[in-house]
Amino acid sequence: MDLVVGIGNLLIGLAYTGLGLLSAWETFSLHRYRGWSRFGIGFSLMAASCGPHHLVHGWQALQAGGSSWPMLAVTLIGMPAGFAFVGLRVETALGGRGDRSFPPSRYWAVSLAAAFAAAVGLLAGWSVARPVAVFPSEIMCTTLGLVRRGAPGAGFDLTSTTLAANLFVVVTYGMVGWYLADYQARRYAAEGTWSLSGVSLSGVFFSCALMHLIYATAERHCATLPFDLLGIPASVYFLWIVKRVHTDSVVDWNRRPLVGAAATPERSAPWR
Repeated sequence: MDLVVGIGNLLIGLAYTGLGLLSAWETFSLHRYRGWSRFGIGFSLMAASCGPHHLVHGWQALQAGGSSWPMLAVTLIGMPAGFAFVGLRVETALGGRGDRSFPPSRYWAVSLAAAFAAAVGLLAGWSVARPVAVFPSEIMCTTLGLVRRGAPGAGFDLTSTTLAANLFVVVTYGMVGWYLADYQARRYAAEGTWSLSGVSLSGVFFSCALMHLIYATAERHCATLPFDLLGIPASVYFLWIVKRVHTDSVVDWNRRPLVGAAATPERSAPWR
């Protein structure tokens, strides 16, 4: 279990870090033609906190062990959407087709959403219901992470900064996923098709929010705290720009005319 959680989080961390660097490079290299992409900047900031968080978490899982069954389950749940989105972005960066449209009915989307909601409730309840330590002093922070003495199980301390930081990004990333999924639902209503990259990116943020929820209540490590704190302002900014792009109230790469270029740039917007 520790091996799967550790390797899974290392892969997720590498994916976030790579996507963040790619988004930052595209934003910088194309700003003369399309202006600065607020979405690209926000995505890079988000990845700068999430990527190292998962890298540290994966390393701690491999070195110190102690992974929980809920964390194993949420790691496996989040990997398909992540692999799909990363694969499409890599294909686009290499000059390939990238995004694809597919026409499943709305019942497919409703069934998938219902299954994910059931998984959220089951895993959250499973994680919270695990035995807790009797006193906060029974939880010691060492170089290997949190070491618990006393009652078995993960447990959590409501005064923990790590708990508060991770619960905060649960809300912000969940709202980002909601706006992305709502856009896909509107697209289906208007065009009758879904965007594979849009659906997978929505799944990435929903599963990321769930993973932070399980992490906050089941297996926190002190080493991730700096990146968790960085994730608070980064997630707030990213949520703000996603909401503005969703309402089409900001001039970004979604509708900025070309300036100083006679042809369309090779790369499309980072979210396509």
